[in-house]
Amino acid sequence: MNDNFNPDLSGKGTPVRQSSDDIREWSLRPVWRAALFLAAVTAFSLWMCWQAGRAAWVSYRMDSLTPAEIQAAMRLDPGNPDLVHRLGLLLSSDPSGPNLPEALKYLRQSIDMSPRRWDYWFDLGTSCDFAGDTACSDAAFDKARQLNPMTPALQWAIANHYLLTNRPEKSFPYFRRLLDLAPSYLDNTLRLCIRATHDSQAIYSQVLPHGPDPSPRFDFLMFLSAAADYEGAMKIWGQMITGPDRSPELSMVKPFLDFLLDHNQIDDASTVWNDLQHAGVIPVDSTPQSANLLYNGGFEGPLLNTGFDWRMSDSSDLAFDVPDSSAAQGTKCLRIDFPVGRNAEYVLVSQVVRIKPNTHYQLTASVRSNNLTSDSGPQLRVVEVGCQACPIRTSDMTTGSTPWHQVSVDFTTQPQTQAVNVSFWRAPDQAGKRDITGTVWLDGVVLQAVETPDTHPTAERAR
Repeated sequence: MNDNFNPDLSGKGTPVRQSSDDIREWSLRPVWRAALFLAAVTAFSLWMCWQAGRAAWVSYRMDSLTPAEIQAAMRLDPGNPDLVHRLGLLLSSDPSGPNLPEALKYLRQSIDMSPRRWDYWFDLGTSCDFAGDTACSDAAFDKARQLNPMTPALQWAIANHYLLTNRPEKSFPYFRRLLDLAPSYLDNTLRLCIRATHDSQAIYSQVLPHGPDPSPRFDFLMFLSAAADYEGAMKIWGQMITGPDRSPELSMVKPFLDFLLDHNQIDDASTVWNDLQHAGVIPVDSTPQSANLLYNGGFEGPLLNTGFDWRMSDSSDLAFDVPDSSAAQGTKCLRIDFPVGRNAEYVLVSQVVRIKPNTHYQLTASVRSNNLTSDSGPQLRVVEVGCQACPIRTSDMTTGSTPWHQVSVDFTTQPQTQAVNVSFWRAPDQAGKRDITGTVWLDGVVLQAVETPDTHPTAERAR
């Protein structure tokens, strides 16, 4: 006899006496009783194994079953919602002709059997779209979203649903949620939204994330620029620089700024450059020669390697020392070494400069050298941007070992010219006698107008 205590509300135990007469036992003796019991257990186990095997076989083959085979499987396993759902999918995508009414019936039946399956609701929404039943697809997609709000593919599908049903304003929140969850969808999202709406402003304000990460916004600028929508890109830039990106990292702006320059969008590039200077991202040039049109012509400031500053060659054949202290004037200059020794063309440093049309200019620089081995040495070069037929002007070469000396180029711009590319350039030695090695220094590069027209275009932003 055992004493058990059940708790009561007073916190005390009450003894309960249980008689052994209440316990029923069934003896397995004689032997025939034990055999009968084991036979029953074995039969039940075999039945369960058969049921489990049948379900596994159906699940394994479900993707390859025909509608008739699935209907046969449903008669064997009528409570399996996956079979009902699969039959609905097959009927909705039958290559011989979809049977949408029957498909929707089975898809709804599978949801009745398993209402918490978000993928069932998703497939119902897709089939309702095929059937042209927008009310059905709206409700089904919304239910799928409620059950599974964190899956990017579902956000993408719902956003596409609203685009395909001509309701882009309802698709935008889903695209924005998608980009919050999975930024890798950005390029596909931008392509789809631009193609569907042609409204870059709506995409910027309603699709792009406006959080602390500026990458999607700058990627959008590049996307619009690559599509030659410079007007749209500059409108977005104006909102960025006066809104969430008032003081951006120069590295973020560099691809956009250089793309504009490389595609001859001089006015737009000037606007971006001026905006960055107003924001304090780019320092205002402190070169004492106020008439010098070049930025950082004396190499006194750091080389930004972008925009309207100097851009250095990325060739592994070259070694740059910026700044070098052995200057011709001021305290710093640029030193370039040729340690490898090749007979190759090198644009050592270059800078795009805004100029005026129909104007005479003079470009000068101080150069010195040490043991430059080739007969084809570095020289100043001027190329008018966007003018294939315009002549290329160059200064005298610098070869061998020379003290600081001045080189110069004089040129007159064409009527259509907006900018020139000024470079320190080395042409290949046509005779091919010797590869170039040694060192050259560059300092005090100045570009000045000798005569000035009456007007001068400006890209300064109105403030």
